Amino acid sequence: MEKYDVILEVVRTSNISKAAKNLNYSQSAISQTIKSFESEMGFPIFKRLNSGVQLLPNAQDVIKSLEIIHQENQKLQQLSDSMTQSEIGTVRIGSFISFAMTYLPKILKEFTTKYPKIKFEIFTGNQQEIYTKLHRNEIDIAFTSMYGMEEFSCEVFLKDEFVVVLPCDHPLVTESTISINRIVEETYILSGERFDFEIGSFIHSLGLEPQYTFEIFDELVALKLIEAGFGISIFSKFFLDSIPNHVTVAIRPIKEHYYRSLVIARNPEVYSSAASDIFKGFATAWFDKLDQFPKI
Repeated sequence: MEKYDVILEVVRTSNISKAAKNLNYSQSAISQTIKSFESEMGFPIFKRLNSGVQLLPNAQDVIKSLEIIHQENQKLQQLSDSMTQSEIGTVRIGSFISFAMTYLPKILKEFTTKYPKIKFEIFTGNQQEIYTKLHRNEIDIAFTSMYGMEEFSCEVFLKDEFVVVLPCDHPLVTESTISINRIVEETYILSGERFDFEIGSFIHSLGLEPQYTFEIFDELVALKLIEAGFGISIFSKFFLDSIPNHVTVAIRPIKEHYYRSLVIARNPEVYSSAASDIFKGFATAWFDKLDQFPKI
């Protein structure tokens, strides 16, 4: 492994022992690599703390350069893979947690049976985090929402409907569908990505401003608050289907029907390895075989 990769891992973890564990190195080897690199640079880049290490301000530009070198080395390795053995390499995947918990394991199980030498790095995060990693070429393929991904190459695999989630004893439970205008009359539980993406887009397009008391950055906690009767919220059906039996809540369709498009996204501006091409083609074919996926 390049010494630059060792330095980057120490920066990422801010801890020599964690970096050593992640890289399967000894702590002394990591410390020696840092010492050698600092000697080569002519100045220290880390401040030693009781809890770990801290990157010194004057080393920020050094780390940016190392990140560029790391990315270029990956491109070289991918190019080598594609020109020698297309069924060898590493595919870096970004995904919503809900997708990573449901369909991604099934896809990977079938794929790795056919292509056992292709490895995977999997990142899970929200829409903004996935966008950033795809833009920076830190992942090859993303399973995400179409919203805000216009600059990338996207292929729709699922039409995902938004629904209202409310306590089981809420008065609106008696209605088969709930109009979006009724939602602003209720206490709203703001969760996850707030009103920054699809939910906020269609709510604000109608000139509506739901009043919220709680802002929760964990969707499961938000659902527990709804279960306890603190308010209502809107979630995607795909997300709710990924967590069966975790909470007891009522789910009702929105009368006006709002959807999002879930896609396989790639950055057309960066090099695509043969391994990622193979996986993308496999995933596309896998979705095409599933009749239960409503396409747009």
